[in-house]
Amino acid sequence: MYKYLKDKFLEDKYIISDEYKNSTLFGIGNGYFGIRGSFEEFGDVFLQGTYVRGVFDQIIEIPQTISDNSYMKKYYFDEEALKDFEYEDSCINIGDITSFRIIIDGKVLKLWNYNILSYERYIDFKNGGLVRKVIIEDENKNQTLLEFFKVCSFSNDHIFLQTLNIKKLNHNLDIIVQSGIDLRCKTNGQKKILNPHVFLDKNDKNIIRVHANYGYKYNMYGDYGFKNETHNFTKIDHIEYPKPSIYQSYKLDKQEGEIKKIVSFYANIDKKKPDISISKDLTHSYEKLYKNHIKKYNLEFKKVDIKVSGNDELDTLLRYANYQTLIGINRNDYIHSLSAKNLTAEKYNQFVWWDCEIYQMPFVLLSNPKIARNLLMYRYNRMKESKNNALKNDYKGAKYAFCSSVKGDEQVWIYARHPFLQIHINSDIAYAILNYYKHTLDEQFLLKYGFYMIEEIILYFISRSTYENNQYHLKCVTGTDEHHDYVNNDAYTNLTLKYVVDEFIRLIKRFNYDLKELNYGDLIDFSTKLYVPKFNERILPQFDGYLSLNKDLIIEGNSTSKASSFQMKESGLYHLSQVIKQPDVLLLYSYLNIGLKENYLDNYKYYLKRCEASSSLTYCVHALCGIDNDDLEEFYKDLITSLKIDIDDIHNNANQGVHAGSLASGYYLFIRGILGVKINEDYLEINPHKFKKIKGFKLNFVYHNNVIRVNYSNKRITFKSKEDFEYKLFNDSTIRKTNNLEIKF
Repeated sequence: MYKYLKDKFLEDKYIISDEYKNSTLFGIGNGYFGIRGSFEEFGDVFLQGTYVRGVFDQIIEIPQTISDNSYMKKYYFDEEALKDFEYEDSCINIGDITSFRIIIDGKVLKLWNYNILSYERYIDFKNGGLVRKVIIEDENKNQTLLEFFKVCSFSNDHIFLQTLNIKKLNHNLDIIVQSGIDLRCKTNGQKKILNPHVFLDKNDKNIIRVHANYGYKYNMYGDYGFKNETHNFTKIDHIEYPKPSIYQSYKLDKQEGEIKKIVSFYANIDKKKPDISISKDLTHSYEKLYKNHIKKYNLEFKKVDIKVSGNDELDTLLRYANYQTLIGINRNDYIHSLSAKNLTAEKYNQFVWWDCEIYQMPFVLLSNPKIARNLLMYRYNRMKESKNNALKNDYKGAKYAFCSSVKGDEQVWIYARHPFLQIHINSDIAYAILNYYKHTLDEQFLLKYGFYMIEEIILYFISRSTYENNQYHLKCVTGTDEHHDYVNNDAYTNLTLKYVVDEFIRLIKRFNYDLKELNYGDLIDFSTKLYVPKFNERILPQFDGYLSLNKDLIIEGNSTSKASSFQMKESGLYHLSQVIKQPDVLLLYSYLNIGLKENYLDNYKYYLKRCEASSSLTYCVHALCGIDNDDLEEFYKDLITSLKIDIDDIHNNANQGVHAGSLASGYYLFIRGILGVKINEDYLEINPHKFKKIKGFKLNFVYHNNVIRVNYSNKRITFKSKEDFEYKLFNDSTIRKTNNLEIKF
């Protein structure tokens, strides 16, 4: 059904039961818009979706929270809080701007009513658009060719472009096309597009304008404008069908014709005047807007493109994953940040999680670090709300929301207990600030914004900690492994925090930075006395008491290499077992470059076996650990799984949106994994691996604002750049400098 072509991810057969999933897989966007891949000629309320970063309001949310085991009863759901829960913030579906209603011989086109003679739909990596080509045949053998194309502009975030070509292959039946916007779409099954007002543009009567509100909590609204350019179509009576949707109707005059639609959209959070902006946008022709898009898109996609030779499937999967990651990144402001589903659906409400700083940020840092600054500025601008979050629990400093929307107040579902305990989000953000500095040496950001954020985060942790036995302990927390709640001294949380505190001390000394609220002596005391877990027979315990849990609660007959996915769900034995949801300790060794190396192989083998991989964020960590420990089979298996997480619907929920963190990993796994590149403040650490599954690849990455071009083969690797970069090779202690490095295997 899916084909992996050089420049395309293609579907060659229409399967009606896959519509929901494929609306996710064939989504398009530009970081401002995210548009699900629903069919233009038929609006299905469960498939249609156009999302704009940062456009939020409140919805009614009805959780499914049946507890079928003691673990869920004790540790997961708060039954009393459930009684009070009703409303939640969410992204808003602003309507289907892709709509083309097609009427052939008086019948509204619905694909399943026809014999489909040929069908293909594909994302075209050359232009960033979605193409669909269909030949249909009715009961009288009348055949019609339909070609659709749609793309979100990379040169102007607010522009959407679309074309429809229709050709009568063997008949002369009447064909009418209604081109416009379907405003009957819902958010979580609810009407959130309120009081739409339709009018003609005062300067150009060919432009149809719409103003609509999206709810009452944030008072957000949007302004739409669209116009059509036609060839061999004649405009007929203006039709609103059905209300409140708005269309212009055209009749095909000849055997073949084309409609080009241009849509411009602005939300009130954009801080631009829509009257002026929309009119200005739509003065341009489709051709000019498309040329501008192509020029900018090619520049942006080139930054993240990986050309793999000798493995067509991997080549396409990487390009697909990099495309989906790229179109989820808002490049031009910091109104919002990266969400766990990008802009592909409503699941997780488009909240910003820790996935952003740990799993998605590396992609941005290595490809376009200036955008990474925007992601951190989003966090900086939520400082007031974060300090209020801490105060609500009588703590000092800043406690960032585990689930953050446009404001930064905590949006995590109040009936779920464990997310409130996942305070690692705070050290994750602090780590990301330091990681950004390593990649960019952006002293201005560090001095003006970063140090202040880190100081407030550390102040929170100090006030949140328990001091006993001459040590600071972090008790009653949940790490990244949500199967084990209410634990003490989670290794991931404590070790990440220890790294952050020590780096903060080092850097404020270098820059002679004056602390705002922390006392320097208290900072040193916290660093010295923060509890750090110790190895027990070479294994780093995930939290206090973890190694005392039952290590035999793994279903018999399962693979000895890894716990099977979701195997513990029905048993309710999570809190008694060493089986974990996703990597926690292994994340410290791999994704986080904090210097942890001791007993790596032992911990890799130990925790790999105990992880049931019920989070999509598992596979990329296991892949990286695999290649670090010369387990190339595990690396390749988990690399492919990460890239196909939605295509193969591995967790049976691809319809809910892409797994953004998993898709962002592909680019990183090539740079950090195969090339063995670790980013340090003063040099690159390079320790490449010979990988026989491919003949070679080419990619670019950015280090200290210097673009480094890599050409890899199984015989040699070259790193070339305009400016010199410093590096250490194969763990050699000598730092060298070059702009043209060649490594031979």
